[in-house]
Amino acid sequence: MRLAGKRAVVTGAAGALGGVICEHLAREGARVAGLDLDPVGLDAVAERVRTHGVDAWTEAVDLTDFEAVQAAAERLIAQWGGVDILVNGAGGGAVSFFHEMTYQTWSTQVDRNLTTVFNVTRAVLPSMLAQRHGRIVNIASVAAIAGGRLVRGATAYAAAKAGVVGLTKALAIEVAEQGVTVNCLAPGAQATPGRDNDTTERREALLSQIPTRLLGEPDHLAETVVYLASPATVNVTGVILPLDGGHSI
Repeated sequence: MRLAGKRAVVTGAAGALGGVICEHLAREGARVAGLDLDPVGLDAVAERVRTHGVDAWTEAVDLTDFEAVQAAAERLIAQWGGVDILVNGAGGGAVSFFHEMTYQTWSTQVDRNLTTVFNVTRAVLPSMLAQRHGRIVNIASVAAIAGGRLVRGATAYAAAKAGVVGLTKALAIEVAEQGVTVNCLAPGAQATPGRDNDTTERREALLSQIPTRLLGEPDHLAETVVYLASPATVNVTGVILPLDGGHSI
């Protein structure tokens, strides 16, 4: 129960990784608020969170809409009194080679993977600063560190996730003296249900670039989120932690 009584917000909560993160936070005693576009998925995650004896709060919201996010955060903070933990897990990639890329593809990738981090962090950070305590964990990607070697044509995604890395480092410095830490995970390919569609050739191409020859496990990623959100990391900030089996070495 390392997070007993803490109030956590998770974006992309209805996704394969987001749902696992929510459950691990709840298992450690945190109340969990999930934000996502998928109301049905959010309801399912909320049910799983409540089985751990903690409160769950969800809202279906377009995380690229600044005003909508601010309004949702205001409703949550009015109910819970503040936020202690923020996990920016929303995002998603699109394959498009740069010489063929449309502006719409570029803009969508930046909005989905970087602007969402700004919108939600901007909404909840004032409450953290007011209480002089907070943990922000951003989810970037190995693509932000090693380019798009796992998936060719991921330039826009890699650029947006690299923006998350830069935001993490700069914000960590800005809020360090106010008791707020800001860290970032850079996972490689994860063993999510979507990987079940890989052909044998595609799976081997992935594993051949990973020294451990292992896909990431969502449970392991979620446990790392819990660690970075815990009291043990009071002096850990501005860290970009790869969870990629050595791919980025």
